[in-house]
Amino acid sequence: MVKGLERYTQINQGEAVAKFQIAKRIEAEKVEGLEELLKVHSKLKKDFKKILLEGDLDILKVEPKSYSFLHLKRDLLKEMLKECKFCERRCGVNRYETTGFCKCSSKSYYSSEFLHLGEEPELVPSHTIFFNRCTFACVFCQNYDIVYSDDMPVNPEELGMLIDIRYRQGSRNVNFVGGNPDQHAHTIAEILLNVRSNIPVVWNSNMYHSEELAEIIEDFVDVWLGDFKYGNNSCALRYSKAPRYMEVVKRNFLRAKENGDLLIRHLVMPNHLQCCTKKVIDWVAENLGEGVRFNLMFQYRPMFKANEYPEISRMLKTEEMKLAYEIASRKLSNLV
Repeated sequence: MVKGLERYTQINQGEAVAKFQIAKRIEAEKVEGLEELLKVHSKLKKDFKKILLEGDLDILKVEPKSYSFLHLKRDLLKEMLKECKFCERRCGVNRYETTGFCKCSSKSYYSSEFLHLGEEPELVPSHTIFFNRCTFACVFCQNYDIVYSDDMPVNPEELGMLIDIRYRQGSRNVNFVGGNPDQHAHTIAEILLNVRSNIPVVWNSNMYHSEELAEIIEDFVDVWLGDFKYGNNSCALRYSKAPRYMEVVKRNFLRAKENGDLLIRHLVMPNHLQCCTKKVIDWVAENLGEGVRFNLMFQYRPMFKANEYPEISRMLKTEEMKLAYEIASRKLSNLV
């Protein structure tokens, strides 16, 4: 069993139940309005946690409810779109009428879905669904074609069916990515309502989501696959236009560890070993434990607008990669 991904492994082995399948089997009361939805959600969250802790596989023998905790989450997320605070930019726009920083309306789009063989070993084959748009504006974005356009509109029933098909084809998880999945949480909840398979949900995120969003989605996320990009606020603001970065992602990583399995990715950037790589590794080791699953990534390429920033307008040097690995191997025992 992979250290740090114990429950994920149990779901793969049929020894545990994916969170969203539990949520589908908890009956909910239909209510309207944000305040009432939050009240019911808070009450049912306690029931959910109790069932989750019991770990009883027999819950899968129970028929999903016609209106469940997961339906309630979907409706709550849709209500929140009227004054969107899904991410820590907290635009507060009504996404049924306009868009905020991420340029997302209430409608979700995606660019592709397939069995991905290039993820971490314990995840492959991973059924990745690449959503459009992002809550960051990274100047070195390698998926800028996905981030700055809308491709295919999401049909939740069709994607739910595809998740079941990919599961039968051998997928070990459904991996919501992009872009970024956070701003599509309402759509993802709707998709999961149409999934029959007991498959782990991987949330492949920049970890810049709000506490309000975490309170809802953590009950259907089994694995947090989080990017820890920067070790300070100034780099995050310069390269991703992300204010208060460290405060937000530290909070979210700590919460994620308490509410699911955790796999962290860090992309090593040229000239950023001391200000970012070392600081990220030090914080992870001190606050999340040396046993956390950690992927030190050397795939950086000067894409998109990176050439406008001389300090990151080149590939990594061999000595930078060696030094980054030495720093990580001294502090973290569970490197990918």
